[in-house]
Amino acid sequence: MFDNSFDSSLSGLGNFSTYLDKDHLSSSPTVSSLQQLPSLNTPVDNAGNTLATARSVGTLTATQSFSDWVGSVDTNDYYSFNVGIQSNLTLSLTGLTANADVQLLNGSGGVITTSAKSGTTSESIASLLNTGNYFVRVYRSSGDTNYSLSLNATPIDNAGNTTATARAVGTLTATQSFSNWVGSLDTNDYYSFNVGTQSNLTLSLTGLTANADVELLNSSGTVITTAAATGTTSESITRLLSTGTYYARVYQSSGDTNYSLSLNATPVDNAGDNTGTARAVGTLTATQSFSDWVGSVDTNDYYSFNVGIQSNLTLSLTGLTANADVQLLNGSGGVITTSAKTGTTSESIASLLNTGTYFVRVYQSSGDTNYSLSLNMIEITPNPNPTPEDWYNQNLKDAQIITLTRSLAADGNLSRNDMISIFSDAKDGSVIDANELTDLRTLVSNSTLFTMADSVKVLSNKIANSDVANTRSGFGNLSAGSNATQMENLIGKWFLGNNRPGLTSSSYSYQYVSGSLFQNGLSANDIDQGALGDCYYVATLASIAQEKPDYIQNMFTDNGDNTFTVRFYRNGVADYVTVDRYLPTNLSGRAAYAGWGGSSYTSTTNELWVALAEKAYAQLAESGWSRSSTSTNSYAAIEGGWMGSVISQVAGLGSSAADAAYMTQAQLINLVNSNQILTVGFNYAAGNTLGVVNNHAYTITAYNATNQTFHLRNPWGTRDVDVTWSQLVSLRGVMVWSNT
Repeated sequence: MFDNSFDSSLSGLGNFSTYLDKDHLSSSPTVSSLQQLPSLNTPVDNAGNTLATARSVGTLTATQSFSDWVGSVDTNDYYSFNVGIQSNLTLSLTGLTANADVQLLNGSGGVITTSAKSGTTSESIASLLNTGNYFVRVYRSSGDTNYSLSLNATPIDNAGNTTATARAVGTLTATQSFSNWVGSLDTNDYYSFNVGTQSNLTLSLTGLTANADVELLNSSGTVITTAAATGTTSESITRLLSTGTYYARVYQSSGDTNYSLSLNATPVDNAGDNTGTARAVGTLTATQSFSDWVGSVDTNDYYSFNVGIQSNLTLSLTGLTANADVQLLNGSGGVITTSAKTGTTSESIASLLNTGTYFVRVYQSSGDTNYSLSLNMIEITPNPNPTPEDWYNQNLKDAQIITLTRSLAADGNLSRNDMISIFSDAKDGSVIDANELTDLRTLVSNSTLFTMADSVKVLSNKIANSDVANTRSGFGNLSAGSNATQMENLIGKWFLGNNRPGLTSSSYSYQYVSGSLFQNGLSANDIDQGALGDCYYVATLASIAQEKPDYIQNMFTDNGDNTFTVRFYRNGVADYVTVDRYLPTNLSGRAAYAGWGGSSYTSTTNELWVALAEKAYAQLAESGWSRSSTSTNSYAAIEGGWMGSVISQVAGLGSSAADAAYMTQAQLINLVNSNQILTVGFNYAAGNTLGVVNNHAYTITAYNATNQTFHLRNPWGTRDVDVTWSQLVSLRGVMVWSNT
């Protein structure tokens, strides 16, 4: 069980001392003593004595060595050098016959680090340096000494050397640029990227100081085309690419060189930009799907289709990486209906259509995005005997419910709002009689006769039949004779989200929070735990957001009335609760629990998904299956838990767990490099001096092959930790991951 216990101690500042060597002056030597001294030849000084006169080494691309001396008449030697790309510097000062020390300075002369060992011990410095100018200062500590100075800067390779280790660029939706180098020590750099829809690729390789070339390869590593201009001439490739995975290979031709690589894939527009040029789909008789994109250079995509017989249309717009919306238009271009959810939430439209021609318009709201458009038409077969003895009269008993349901279901669909209307209608006369209760249960049990969303069916069942939470909330399950207030409470609880969880402090209160469900997509960095001990839950959400963001997006349904239906899984079967925008705040108007990013509940930049997912989980607890069987609708009910349960309940996936001592480093690296949900918890870390919090859960987000450390993201949003494999083992970390 992990909570959010917080170690507030801060490490103390070290004490710094300056040591000064004083030259002791002796009395003037006698003439006879001078005559006894051997003649002295002062060595030639090849390095300047100040920053301004430093010996210029140039750009470090290989090991460079220098021999010189420092002593009483030349106390300082300065060397200046450049780093062309982020590099690991190794410096050594050897061959000493007296005490000399060395410093690494930045371009302004500020000391970065010092090596000051005693006596004639050799000095050394190793440091990671960014691009820029630097100085080395060799200086006398005591005595006169020759020395050998060696400098080497090894560029950090940010791209793999094979297709298997290629740097993953992801799906190209805008220009992406990379700076790196190739040369005698790193002859190849590979980049992998995906094309989500047929696109025109433009690739450029610039900034060369030696000859490097570039190739475009397919997913099997076979060369498609090569750009191999001579000398330092920039390289470029333009190519029409189909959907798939590709590689760019930058490789040395001669010499060592930095480079800038630019990749851009502009999707080919397969849909017209207006009704006159719309892509002709023809008569819809089955599901048809289309992949395309909209963005700043192609704001509209139009599709035309025909309906041959009165039918129910279902339309979905999915796979969004930026905000795009969709409209259904009649044959004259007039808008019938619009779906315009915020962020990257999928869009959908369901509508009963008569015979005729129609258009679908997909259009940019903000950003550039690929999309998948799916159109499905289900023909309505006319009832050959439309008599009063139809299904409604045969199966329902209350005349008012019969009339209302027949009207609402005329389009073949019973929506969330339709069911709210039917439940509200049942409390006529301020009481739900036996016939009305039977009718409500009949509609729920026959939901397959209508186009009813799964969430609507599940939530309707909780109202019409039963749920443990109905009793625990004090509302009770419906029965013949239930009053109107009970019905209103149940509708509010399950469809309107106004039965809010209990808070953990009297200083907290609920406020209506402005903002959007998502802001510029979603990521692990949206997670900020706050003052609730549910690290196991939010750390797992962070990993799902990083590795499987679609699972988070599809978890929410924006109902368009400031409420959101939230999906969970019980043994693989979907269950739902509804939450509203009222979230817990402290006395300063900020988030009490999971943060929403903005400074105040009134900020329009707030991103709500984490706080809403946490609130929904607290509400779900009352149903008795996600937490303990006696849990209440409260935030306190979700304090302390296990990440494997969250993987199952939020993502619907199986999970595994293992102590680090029973795994290998390679196994964990493979998990990090997969898209599996991955977390780690620490029950007890003996001798912990690494900043890892005990009884706490983290998200494992990355592995740094250079220093062989795993990055542990703290759900607090601060105090992340980088640890080696041996440290994970010593800390007794328990890894928890999804099986897929």
